[in-house]
Amino acid sequence: MARYEVTFETRFSAKHALRHYRGRTEPPHRHCFRVAVIVSAARLDRSGMAIDFLDLEKAVSAEVARLRGRYLNAEVPEFLAGRRSPSAENMAAVIFRRLEKALPKAVRLERVTIGEARGCSAACVR
Repeated sequence: MARYEVTFETRFSAKHALRHYRGRTEPPHRHCFRVAVIVSAARLDRSGMAIDFLDLEKAVSAEVARLRGRYLNAEVPEFLAGRRSPSAENMAAVIFRRLEKALPKAVRLERVTIGEARGCSAACVR
């Protein structure tokens, strides 16, 4: 049975320092991260959509707002006190877990991808 996929992409700037990177914590530095979120649905609603782009944008933007302009190591709870290193993989996982709870039941979160530099990205997938 066919499924429909919908993608929303955005960007945000934030600073991070990977922990345990080659034996130490690297110096803090900033990136303009790219975020791509893919959801799927088995059926379309009466208007012919899996999810309204505006609704998906609102949900993703709320999660990105928690990270935008922050020093992730010191200002985002999931990365505080050495809980986990703020790698692209871990950022994707944090957004995935939180976004999965915020989306309507009619859609299924499939993938959250974080791009750190041109041609370099990591994803958390279902």
